[in-house]
Amino acid sequence: MKRGTSVLMKKVLIYISAVVVFVWTALPLYWMVITAFRPEKEIYEGLVIPREFTFESVLEIFGFKVEHVTVGSALTPYIINSTYVSLIVMGVSTILGMLGGYALARMRFPGKDLLSSLSLFAYVFPSVVVMVPIFFLFSTWKLVNTHIGLILALLSHSLPYTLWMLRGYFQTIPIDIEEAAFIDGCSRFRTIFRIVFPLSTPGIVATATYSFILAWNNVLFPLILISRTDLQVLSIGIFNYMKADFVPWDRLMAASFIATLPPTLLFFAIQRYIVAGLTAGAVKR
Repeated sequence: MKRGTSVLMKKVLIYISAVVVFVWTALPLYWMVITAFRPEKEIYEGLVIPREFTFESVLEIFGFKVEHVTVGSALTPYIINSTYVSLIVMGVSTILGMLGGYALARMRFPGKDLLSSLSLFAYVFPSVVVMVPIFFLFSTWKLVNTHIGLILALLSHSLPYTLWMLRGYFQTIPIDIEEAAFIDGCSRFRTIFRIVFPLSTPGIVATATYSFILAWNNVLFPLILISRTDLQVLSIGIFNYMKADFVPWDRLMAASFIATLPPTLLFFAIQRYIVAGLTAGAVKR
């Protein structure tokens, strides 16, 4: 009887903890959504369920007014810049991570273990600590206020992650498969691209997605390296809504809601690969 009661209490505590974590996580997201789609006059009333829904804030951040439709948009250039930068960062970091991760997992060369440890250290190292050296270095190279400079800065943060994760994933693939391919006459190059990489699709997709999200959400590097309005990305476009004397909460939340859509849709589209990839890549062998 006591054992049954103890098991029941554990289950109750687990469910209560899960509900608390869910509410703690979902409440800010819920408040963002209802603030984005409620009239400005209701924002300061503190209603949990809005009385009226409107798309006025979403139209305004894209340059459209309810009473007068204007040509052009306010948020679209930021979205285009973010998409361009994030896709390049994702592509470059994934390709280099695949090649470097395989080398760290399979090949033997002096300093391999040290390089693996340094890749992890570079990822967990705070970016703000190296921001000043990066700015002075990029100023010397004329890379400030360029997308190339921003991409290189973002790669310094995402590439170590892809190296470490893909190295761990490649280590989970039995080496017997590669040895069998070598016996059948496959070269190392063909074995990598015809056998190893296809088997590593979940890990590659997971790391590529996370690299995209890292670049999409980054605020520090664009804030320091980009001052030209036509080159700024979405995170800075949202940040620009924060004024010293007034904050348009409806437009700020509408822009934040739009910014969450691409990573969210990308995650749901490939979530089965992400779960499998992150689980396998986290195993150290």
